[in-house]
Amino acid sequence: MNLPWIVEKLLGPLRPFIVGKVRDALRELLLVRKLRSQIPTRVHEGRSLRRGLVPLPSPQWFVNNSAKVMEFATSMRDGHVDAYAVGGWRVGDADPTNVDVRSVHELSRMHHWCAYALAAHIDAQHRNEWCDLLYAEITTLMSTAPAEHGTHWAYPMGTGLRGHAMLVAWDWAHRSGWEHTDADHVVAAFVVDHARSTYARRESRGGLSTSHYSANLLGILAAGAYVDGEKDASKWIELAVAELKRELPRQILEDGMVGEASTGYQRQVTDIFVHSALLFDSLSVTYSQEAIQLLGLAVNRCRWLEHLGMPLIGDNDDGLAMKLTGFRPNLSYLYDVAQRLGLQTLKPSPESDNVAASFGLTSRLIKDIVVTMRNGAVGQFGKGGHAHNDQNSITLAVGGEPFVVDAGSSVYTHYVARRNEERSVHCHATMWWPTQEQAYFAAGSYGLFWLLERGLTSEVSENNEQHWCGLVTKPGGWRHQRRITILENGISCMDECSGPTDEEAECVFPLAPSIEVSEIGEKFVVLKGLSGTARLSWQDGTLKIVDMAISPAFGVRERSRCLRLRTSRTTWSFVTSNQ
Repeated sequence: MNLPWIVEKLLGPLRPFIVGKVRDALRELLLVRKLRSQIPTRVHEGRSLRRGLVPLPSPQWFVNNSAKVMEFATSMRDGHVDAYAVGGWRVGDADPTNVDVRSVHELSRMHHWCAYALAAHIDAQHRNEWCDLLYAEITTLMSTAPAEHGTHWAYPMGTGLRGHAMLVAWDWAHRSGWEHTDADHVVAAFVVDHARSTYARRESRGGLSTSHYSANLLGILAAGAYVDGEKDASKWIELAVAELKRELPRQILEDGMVGEASTGYQRQVTDIFVHSALLFDSLSVTYSQEAIQLLGLAVNRCRWLEHLGMPLIGDNDDGLAMKLTGFRPNLSYLYDVAQRLGLQTLKPSPESDNVAASFGLTSRLIKDIVVTMRNGAVGQFGKGGHAHNDQNSITLAVGGEPFVVDAGSSVYTHYVARRNEERSVHCHATMWWPTQEQAYFAAGSYGLFWLLERGLTSEVSENNEQHWCGLVTKPGGWRHQRRITILENGISCMDECSGPTDEEAECVFPLAPSIEVSEIGEKFVVLKGLSGTARLSWQDGTLKIVDMAISPAFGVRERSRCLRLRTSRTTWSFVTSNQ
């Protein structure tokens, strides 16, 4: 046991939440004891499922995405996953082995059930086969992974999202014209299992709440809205509505970005709250106007990030509340629902479009170059669960192709050393000392989802169309200042590190896997991509080019190169020859 680390957490980020965490832990203990006598839920005629609560995607969405839906549905029907280092798997199979638990977690959400239901509309000739397959997989899961047994029930977030997906899929399947009335009672009982489990184990954690908790609430809300004849339904709705209204302004920042310090989690949190708003609508419940405006900002921040090429900041988790076209995130249905709810008209003001000050992210578009600059808090109320040591870091893309990138995240728990390496400052395009970190995390598994600032401060002192200046300081005299100037065809940067050491700092440039170092000269390199060529030049420092692994998506690792410039003060520029 790492007692000093535990004490530091208790006296640090956990301190404001300790009383609530103790309360929630006791509540969970009592509810889980009660839960054991309630599950599996008995099937009876008095319980059924409502229909027509979640609308089908729009006709235009079907035009744009039907082929992808059919590919996803067909591949999962045939047992071909080909994602998250999982080759093949079907519902009812043993959990995949030698993969990150996040991989199993994603499979357990059963996103493909909604794809089966949509396939029944797209491939009407085989409607019954698709809907029968949906029911067969639900009953298979009931028998092979009954409530509260196995990995599929180990994470309330996954249980909540699976319950929501199952209900929407069942609704959509029946709206294709398929009927299986007797099955409604069976599925309703399984839904109640999901709601009871999620309700008992919900992850409020004393108010140190994250996307996990909002996903719990979405699943509980869906069960309450859909299950007719269930005595606990009104209790579930009451809890979910009250807590979702409370959580939205806690989890979405003033600038529309989410408080997870991760662009990947921007998608996930926004998707969860958008789908909760859709269920609110079916219950004649509404968020406040202020919350709706904030959610509209979050939707448009997703559009903003996608317009930039979705730069990786923090953990690049690709989770969503609903995935209809495959395991890779596709936000087209999120935008479809947002348009139905009127959220697409709520945009940030023009002067703030490229600056998310609360999150700490700025973007600039320079002809065919996109640059992002990150300097902000670690998120999660100081816990930093999905943040990286990326203060004063940048990303650079040319012609839509990433050149200088964040190394990404390939694992969460499967390889502890790799997880810690990938969120280290030394895998990000910033400047720091090779033997130091910015924020602190404990070695080994203790610190996997923590990042303590320990007095670390980050500040953007200048931010306009011509200049961006970020300052990072750490107790003991550690200091990095980065001043970026926007050029006609790129950027120039002045970096300066000072601290209580004779060790030189290191300016790091992780390259995307497609980028080739085509020429090495005196104080410059030429970087060649598929979309263009750029020149990186510097005044002071010794360059070293090393191998590196990049994770452009969670669970994916690709070989690449990294430029490491040893110096404590230098001026460098990145310019493209593309006109």
